[in-house]
Amino acid sequence: MLPTIKGSNTQTANQSNAQPVVQKQIGLISKLNSEIKLIESMSMIRLTGSEKLTFQGKPAQLLQATTQQNTTFSLINTGKPISISGNENTQIRLNGAHQASLTLPQSTANNLVLASRVVNLTVLSATFQTNTNGQTQYSAQVSDGQNHFTITSQTAVKKGDVLRVFVDNKNQLQVLPSNRSQASNLTIEALKQSLPKQLSASEMDQLLKQLQSIQHSTTAPLPPKVQQALTQLIQNLPNIDTLTQSPNAMKQALQTSGQFAESLLKNNHPLAAADLKLNLSRLNTTHQETSSIKPFPTDQIANAIERISTNQLRHFADSNQSYAQMFPMHIDLPIKEGQQNHLVQLDIDQDASSKELPKEERRWLVKLKFDFEETGRFDTRLSIQGNKVGIVFAAEQKATQTAIRQHMEELKQKLREKDIDVERLDVFQSKLKDDPPVKPKNTTLIDERT
Repeated sequence: MLPTIKGSNTQTANQSNAQPVVQKQIGLISKLNSEIKLIESMSMIRLTGSEKLTFQGKPAQLLQATTQQNTTFSLINTGKPISISGNENTQIRLNGAHQASLTLPQSTANNLVLASRVVNLTVLSATFQTNTNGQTQYSAQVSDGQNHFTITSQTAVKKGDVLRVFVDNKNQLQVLPSNRSQASNLTIEALKQSLPKQLSASEMDQLLKQLQSIQHSTTAPLPPKVQQALTQLIQNLPNIDTLTQSPNAMKQALQTSGQFAESLLKNNHPLAAADLKLNLSRLNTTHQETSSIKPFPTDQIANAIERISTNQLRHFADSNQSYAQMFPMHIDLPIKEGQQNHLVQLDIDQDASSKELPKEERRWLVKLKFDFEETGRFDTRLSIQGNKVGIVFAAEQKATQTAIRQHMEELKQKLREKDIDVERLDVFQSKLKDDPPVKPKNTTLIDERT
């Protein structure tokens, strides 16, 4: 985003260029440009940070640097990325107006562009309008804590946003992507709050069965609004007969599992009415508003919502950071079978060894975890690549292993009828272990894969 800058009084920007240049500057903008000129006398500097950005329409690297006098500035590297580790202290050489090179232990990095330090601007207010070309432009009042400025941009901004900006060698204000570390810290704190409250899988399973029992109870009827909210929740749980008949039914069940509740709500999606997390929240809120004296699992419902929130939070991981801990996509899927409810746990992950392949050729790993009274615990593990699939069942009970083996040929035939090539189909008996609990670490937890 390359915003046009206007001063708080009569300063205007040259709007005839695609990349506007500030003509008159005061306060922050003037100070940042003055700081760039001071770099000419530097020799030894310390590199303190690095991040990706787009500069003049091309991928680049922004290096944060500090002089021996503790003056901070930036370097824009349009060449091969520089590793900060081991190169914290380095020598800088000026190569003309605002151009520089760094002397590294094993090489030299040339054609770096000098830029100002990064500062934060807080959006105080924002409006938008459509120009003569039909494009939407946003105008925002911003503050650096001392001075106020007006910026205009084609990228949406709103009150309360914090824009990270720097001034480049052409006096243009460059806006950086939002600070991932801030988002990461918020996610870690949210995960720390959600983790200790969440229900276990077995407790979640029991809660759903308890709610269904309450729905059909005639001894102490619920208030009408609570009964309506509870009925909506139970009726929207996916039915196993429907799921096995249509891939679209399974897709919808995953969409309304609670994992994507906020997205459905934000986009006014019609599936929001069937979403598990939203229905649990609606039920809890409705019950509290009625002040019903009937015993009701209010705390368990709140903790069921926390379980879904934990599953959502654990997927956020910054894939650009090598130290980030990556989790598979985890979904708890409640399923109705007749008058019974069961909780199926689903993990989906991409095989790391195939990530460089085209999308249609990548391998996906799927694990389904079941625990029925008549079968005990058993897992299904799938490897999917194109129309090829490998399936392995692991059951705790010998009788369940035997039953699965008896139906394997039938399963193989049904898959072949759908043009699916079964590369492996096997079953074995084993004691199944619970997955280790998610532990928030001081690493980034944002993952766009999900």
